[in-house]
Amino acid sequence: MEHKLATAEKNVLVDLVRLVQKRRLKGENGEWKEFLNVYDKKFGSSLSDPSRRSNDVLVAFLMTFKKKEDIQLLARVLQCGANRDMIQKFKEESPGKETPEQRLVRMTIAHYYYPTDYAFPSCAEDWFVTELGKKKSKVMKSTRMLSIDCEMVTCDDGSEAVVRVGAVDRDLKVVLDKFVKPDKPVVDYKTEITGVTAEDLEKATLSVTDIQKKLRRFLSMGTILVGHGLHNDLKVLRIDHARVIDTSYVYKYVNAPLGHRPSLNNLCKSVLGQEVRMAGAVHNCVHDAAAAMKLVLAVVEKGIETTLEESEEMLESANTRREAAKSQLLLHRIPNDVPSQELQGVLTGDFTLEVKPPTKKGGFYTAVVNFKNPEEANQAFDNFEGNVVKDKVGLPQKMVAFKLSSGSGSSLYVRKMVHDGEISATEENNVSSMRQNREDESEETREANANQREAGKAKLLLHKIPHKVPSQELKGVITGDFTLEVMPPKRQGGYYTAVIEFNSPEEANQAFDNVEGDVVMDKGGLPQKMFACKLSSGSGASLYVRKMVDDGETSATKRPHPEENNVSSKRQRRVDESEEAKEANCEGHLKEIEELKEKLKAQDFLNSCEGHSKEIEELKQKLKAKEFQIKTQDTMIANLKIKLEKKQSKTRK
Repeated sequence: MEHKLATAEKNVLVDLVRLVQKRRLKGENGEWKEFLNVYDKKFGSSLSDPSRRSNDVLVAFLMTFKKKEDIQLLARVLQCGANRDMIQKFKEESPGKETPEQRLVRMTIAHYYYPTDYAFPSCAEDWFVTELGKKKSKVMKSTRMLSIDCEMVTCDDGSEAVVRVGAVDRDLKVVLDKFVKPDKPVVDYKTEITGVTAEDLEKATLSVTDIQKKLRRFLSMGTILVGHGLHNDLKVLRIDHARVIDTSYVYKYVNAPLGHRPSLNNLCKSVLGQEVRMAGAVHNCVHDAAAAMKLVLAVVEKGIETTLEESEEMLESANTRREAAKSQLLLHRIPNDVPSQELQGVLTGDFTLEVKPPTKKGGFYTAVVNFKNPEEANQAFDNFEGNVVKDKVGLPQKMVAFKLSSGSGSSLYVRKMVHDGEISATEENNVSSMRQNREDESEETREANANQREAGKAKLLLHKIPHKVPSQELKGVITGDFTLEVMPPKRQGGYYTAVIEFNSPEEANQAFDNVEGDVVMDKGGLPQKMFACKLSSGSGASLYVRKMVDDGETSATKRPHPEENNVSSKRQRRVDESEEAKEANCEGHLKEIEELKEKLKAQDFLNSCEGHSKEIEELKQKLKAKEFQIKTQDTMIANLKIKLEKKQSKTRK
């Protein structure tokens, strides 16, 4: 471990320290800041940003972790860093020097969706990150391949679990075919797809960890993992492997959109001239793994082109699916606390509902709505109030707000399944759509907006409040009778905000006017002031006080009318400004300048300190080397003394 840490890149070491900080792990000398206070008496934790510390300091801290689980975590992160470096090397290598296998690996990792699909939580304890071995050049040239495929079921928390694993080598020999016992209760075995039943799993004894151990011996020395949609299999197996070939990335059809990934069955028909399975037949992970390997070998050994023409049968099948999709709508981003039966009241018309569970516990779920014909689907979509927007692939959708039977409110998105090109209210120009929506806006909506605006007049917002300022100190910032609602920061150590609610708009305006400082406008054009205050501890802090709405009332804080001439307005303000105000402004600016000077001096001091700390570290290293040299010489002298004593004793005899 010491050698790996000592030879690791700076960015990897910084990531390791930050991960350790995030998990609040402690070494022999405590957490990161505690270690700095012991290790570096001069600067201590005042210079705690890991990126501003030398490699030697980072390594020294990481070497204080002796627990087995901590060392395993560090090893996984180091291995991930090494894997990323190798992937980067793949991308930078000259294509002219590549083997066919390397070219397919590069095509996979250069794919648009690779960074998203293959971003695994590899630092988790139950993940296995494959070793590259010491000879990276040999790893890079390796042509060993192993193809895997998994059958998955749905668990009670909405996640997927592997229940069967199949693997074949380059010669299509089956090296693994095992059932896996899921570690969570299963709610859907998907037997019609997976072919796996509850009875099959009753006999299963292997866990995911057992499968990881069985695969380890096949994944050494640069073995290339092959699969179709391989990231799905690696995710359930909890394996992070650097060299992969994903046939759903490598192959593509002419004129296919970026997001379209060909099915394994279609690829086998186009490239191999045979189907993996007959229509309606269940999957077999061993057969699917072998099919993916055959698709790779077709390129490697026969030079098959990876860009394919769609057959007449495939085009006809795609048209059939497209026609069916015209009669469907997709409900998505449905909150998990919304019962599926409540969805019946969201839509109008005659339809059936197919609910799909969330991919993770507590996440959103989706539902496909099937109508009798495209006209009914279009009509149901048009009946929803709201602006039409496009999703990532250009399909029209709307955000829908609705009430549950419990009386509480919720929202979801309704989206068309295809862009059918028919002219309807949903395909109008966005500007026309928004104009029409404004004209058709109901009195109820207008009233709700007016009520919300009126409520906002009696509120002020305190924002950019430093996290070091206790929330109880805010009571002394604003005058008047009010209630305070504090909202925590979005990230640890960041600014937080607070909403102040008064009894009336007049009280809110008066409290705002009582705050000293110039009125400036935020990005949304709302008036705000920066306020400097003293804490009970004696230290100072600053924050912003902002109105929640621009209520149009004339007061000392009112901004100029937007239609006024800016030049005349500025000139008038200069004429009307009192000498007292000018003096106060000058004092404020002078104070700011002095503060900036102090900050600049402090920054220069820190930079200087950092330079000296590097020199000190170098001197420490030299001192250690000298101490080691002296120790070695002492050992040699001691050995010589022993030899001399032996000779003298022999002479006496």
